[in-house]
Order: sequence, then C-alpha cells, then structure tokens
Amino acid sequence: MTTALSTFHWRAFIGFQLSWFALIGWQYIAMLPVVGYFIYAMFKLTSKARIAVGGILLLGVSVDVILLLTGVLQFGGSMLMPSWFVLLWAMFALASVEFMASVLTRPWVAAVLGGIGGPMSYWGGAKLSGGLLQFPLAEYSAIVLVVVWAAIAIALGQSRRFYAPAL
Repeated sequence: MTTALSTFHWRAFIGFQLSWFALIGWQYIAMLPVVGYFIYAMFKLTSKARIAVGGILLLGVSVDVILLLTGVLQFGGSMLMPSWFVLLWAMFALASVEFMASVLTRPWVAAVLGGIGGPMSYWGGAKLSGGLLQFPLAEYSAIVLVVVWAAIAIALGQSRRFYAPAL
C-alpha cells in the first residue's frame, strides 16, 4: 500500500533544504556543490519538467529584479542580484517541479502556503545571511511579498498540469 509519505520526493525535499541553508549561510562558497546537485537532479527530470524549471527560474528572477528596482528588496545596498541568489532561484524552481507544485494544486491552499512560506523564506534568509538581504520599505515590503508569493504559488500549482504526468 502506498501512502503520501512513501510517495513523497524525499531526495528533492532534503536537497532543496540543504541547498537553501548552504546558499544563505555561505553564499559563494556553497555554489559549486549546489550547482553539482542541480545538474544531477536536472538529469533525472523529463524534458517537459526541465523546461518548467527554466520557466520558473526566469519568472522568479524577473519578479525579484522588479522587487529590487522598486525598492521592495535590496542586497547589501546594491541594486544587483548576487549570483548565489540566482542559484537559489534555480534550486527553488527545481524543488517546485519535483515536489512543491503537487501540494499547490488547489488555488486557496496555494495562496495561503505561498503567502506565508515565500515571505518567511525571505525573512529567514535575511536574518541568516547576516543582513545581505534587506527590506528597505519595511511593512510595505512585507505586504508586497505576501501578495507576490501567493500569486507565484497559485501559478506553480496551476502550471503543473503542463509538465507532470497525469495520475
């Protein structure tokens, strides 16, 4: 008998969590092993899933560039997004395709989980990164992140049908 726990994609979950903590804590030092894991995981995906990872990566980086340009986010006083943060987006895109989007198929669940989980990831990363990631607009930044991440999560859950095999 298969259960939700036995079918959960544990390698992807653990790989994402380790990559997130490594990139937040050690930034550039962690990039090489994380890139190695990313390449390994990409080879395990179907071509449609690889395209989805690329699309999510482009969407995520584009959204964060807009957030940087509007002052919602800031990286240590710079208007540029560091390469380790782009890699973090690549890892998020991979995790989205491998396991996250399967949880986000109901729009209201996606909005709640995204609206809470996305901003918490940013705030936690800001604290753990020693202040490299900043929110210069304080409460406004928080509200924007909640709305943006709720929308991203809904889009991830709804786009899953284009790359995931039908169950």
